Amino acid sequence: MTRTSSVVVQGDLEQAGDVVVFLPPAGSITSPYLPLGGRLPPGLLAVHCELPGRGRLADEQPAGTVQQAVDRWTADLSPDLAGRRLHLFGHSLGTLFAYEMAGRFAADPVCEVAGLLISGAREPGYAPRALIATAFSAVRAERRLTDEEGDKEGVHLTADLRMRREYRGARRTVHAPLALLCGRDDKFVRAEDMAAWKEFITGPFLGTFTFDGGHDYYLAGKDLLASTIKEIVDRMNPSPKRIRSGK
Repeated sequence: MTRTSSVVVQGDLEQAGDVVVFLPPAGSITSPYLPLGGRLPPGLLAVHCELPGRGRLADEQPAGTVQQAVDRWTADLSPDLAGRRLHLFGHSLGTLFAYEMAGRFAADPVCEVAGLLISGAREPGYAPRALIATAFSAVRAERRLTDEEGDKEGVHLTADLRMRREYRGARRTVHAPLALLCGRDDKFVRAEDMAAWKEFITGPFLGTFTFDGGHDYYLAGKDLLASTIKEIVDRMNPSPKRIRSGK
């Protein structure tokens, strides 16, 4: 029996050398980034990672830890994306997925981690219980229905916030270009709070990029965010272009 892939490819796999891998935020069922990925230019592939136990993967055993989720995704990504340059975009809980995945590919470089785009979250290990409770209330109120299927009872969101609180990944330094992204009105994390990521991800720092909106800023202003991602990827490439909006 063939196992359903946990990743969704959006774009022309044959034409792409650079790939933006979108890692899901807490509470996702399907990928909330599909409208964003559709705005990336030709030649820049979007790949969306989805959590087992939800949506089209509902019949599978849910991932109980960050590591279990990343185990599944790296297994599904490696055959099709071998040799590609990966730009890992993680928002909220997705930042831990991105950090863990970068460590896996650094140890076993089937794919090159060309950069990390870290969005809307504090560094690994920063997850006090009070902050988790605040995040739960804020994200539920702001997001309401991120996915078409919905999570009206907050079951997936609760499980994912527990996953973040219990994350005990190996403290490692990942060497790759780093960009930080954040909503200007995010009640969960401020742009200046994200600077501690530089202790975990070393390499060229490409800047902090702020956008209108709160914690889920990426659900609006998709054209601007897509163009910013494209500029960041260009700068991560061997022949970089300057990014006008970086700080």
